[in-house]
Amino acid sequence: MKTFTIILILLTGYFVSAQTVNGIVYDSIATIENIKITNLVSKNMTASDANGTFSIAGKIGDTLKFSSIFYKEQTLVLKAFHFHESVVIELKKIYNNLDEVKLITPYKEQLADVKTVESKLKNQILEDIKNNPHLYSDQPVAGGIDIIQVFGLIAKLFENKDKYVPPPFIEMTYEDLETLFVQSKLFNSSFLVNDLAIEKDYIPMFLEFVVKNELNSNLLEKEKEFELLEIFVQKGQVFNKIVADFKKEQLNKN
Repeated sequence: MKTFTIILILLTGYFVSAQTVNGIVYDSIATIENIKITNLVSKNMTASDANGTFSIAGKIGDTLKFSSIFYKEQTLVLKAFHFHESVVIELKKIYNNLDEVKLITPYKEQLADVKTVESKLKNQILEDIKNNPHLYSDQPVAGGIDIIQVFGLIAKLFENKDKYVPPPFIEMTYEDLETLFVQSKLFNSSFLVNDLAIEKDYIPMFLEFVVKNELNSNLLEKEKEFELLEIFVQKGQVFNKIVADFKKEQLNKN
């Protein structure tokens, strides 16, 4: 029910709009497709098509955000004249600038500090020798330490030292999916429109719907491709049902 409410709010803002802004997005070379355009006030979303053009609902005073992982983000505050002419937006490419690109350090298995382990081991052995001298020597005389038994104790202490620690859960983001749809041969606009029957105008909204399910980012790995594909098929069926129900409800009201 919560998911339906979220989609219902998004769709209501999409359908009930007073005016439409039309425009084109380009960089220094050519027009750009798949640029995400978001109305920050109404939360409406769309994306530029193969020719770089877009249309989105809004009103005077709304702010449009143009974003992509490959270009610098840009915003536009809508004024009256924007609804009577084609809006032209030029985006600047992001190059390998460390101030603009957020790098995530790959996960490394964490092992115990060697010096700490050695210190604790030494203290533990000495304490155990003091409390259980009979375990370290066949001789009842003080100072007769059985080296074999000492090594046996050390082996037990280190038995679980290098035990595997699974990597932490990292939630998949909308930007992760944008990157996937740029790089993957399987996951693309054609897959969404032709195979999942997602309407082209709803693609950004559908991707938002997918990531709201708190998916693990390890599903983006190549060997998990078919597992992610199955999730897309399932979520596509649910999303299309919600959209169809909403459209039917709107027709009944009219």
